[in-house]
Amino acid sequence: MKTRVQPCCNRETFANESEARRRLDKMHQLGLRSVLPIDVELCRNGWHLKFPTSDTGPSPKLRALVEARDKTCVRCGRQVPRDEDSIHHRVPRGRGGENTAENLLLLCGSGTTGCHGWVESNRAEAYKLGYLVKTGFDPLDVPVLLVGKAWAYPTPDGKWVVSGEAT
Repeated sequence: MKTRVQPCCNRETFANESEARRRLDKMHQLGLRSVLPIDVELCRNGWHLKFPTSDTGPSPKLRALVEARDKTCVRCGRQVPRDEDSIHHRVPRGRGGENTAENLLLLCGSGTTGCHGWVESNRAEAYKLGYLVKTGFDPLDVPVLLVGKAWAYPTPDGKWVVSGEAT
């Protein structure tokens, strides 16, 4: 029987390691989930099942390439501290967007704040400006309006090819 423990987060919390390990073993025996826990871990109020991470973002190397290419938020031009920026997928991951230099942009804010929030809230305009790319189109073939000044195409090697000034 599971001992009641005050949870410290939204995950099931166990009073001790042996209870957590019993649950881990039971889940593996039944195999009812597509993603099974891999271990148990101690937390503030007890023990949790530890699941594999599902980081779908770019690798640190690719992120550094995009940051070096863009240097500032590509929409507003603001210098953005690392903890206030986000790497934006032009073709969203949920629609098959990949972690490639041509599909990624440096924007200030998160998906709800700053320029990243603007892109998510103003999708029709973001498509026109190249911050979003429609499914079926290659991000290499869709220019981006850089800081409202110039249109440019991103390249796979992390550079911009400027195609003309904005009108």
